[in-house]
Amino acid sequence: MKTRIFIALISVFVLFLFIQQNEQWTSVFRVTDQPDVLMKGNHGMTLTVDLSFGREDVDEWITKLEKPYPLLFLDADWIERSPLIVKKIKEKKIPVGLLGHESKHYEETPELLGEEIERFKSAFGVIPLWYRTYDHTFPEPLKTQVWDYQMNMVSANVNWITGNAPTIRKGDIVSVALHQETRVDLKELITYQKAHPFVSIEETLFGYQTETKTFP
Repeated sequence: MKTRIFIALISVFVLFLFIQQNEQWTSVFRVTDQPDVLMKGNHGMTLTVDLSFGREDVDEWITKLEKPYPLLFLDADWIERSPLIVKKIKEKKIPVGLLGHESKHYEETPELLGEEIERFKSAFGVIPLWYRTYDHTFPEPLKTQVWDYQMNMVSANVNWITGNAPTIRKGDIVSVALHQETRVDLKELITYQKAHPFVSIEETLFGYQTETKTFP
């Protein structure tokens, strides 16, 4: 009897945690119960890509991209410059988050985050579920802002900026840079993707797949 009650309570908790909307792009939920930064899981390995620069090469990569998809953190400027690629991302239902500026800019211009979110919403229709800054740093005032918008802050415990591909193990969240100044070769990235059994960030964090719509 106690076991049945426990299972029922867990089921209710999961139901409320992952609120699913039939025709909406995403379900808003907080992974943490306070403004914490997610850096590592305990289960699978997740590939995330910080994308702020690229057109033809990125378009080809997105076109050929196969599941399991990486989590793409998209810069607001890049989103506005790349409507056709964004359309393709939405059609393929690739999970996306918002890539912000360097953290210092939010201390200088507190309203910047809200402006970036509005630009993201203009393209995808909703507030992003996942957020990270360009330098993966989150000052306390920014943490509060992100929390108020009900976004989850994601960093990474493995960062691939340039050079050789990093080694990884269970629980790792990998960040790959696709910027103008620092950029991983896409051919190497494709090889890296094929060489590792990457899973969704939810599976790395929770140990199981969810039905949340974290994609367009």
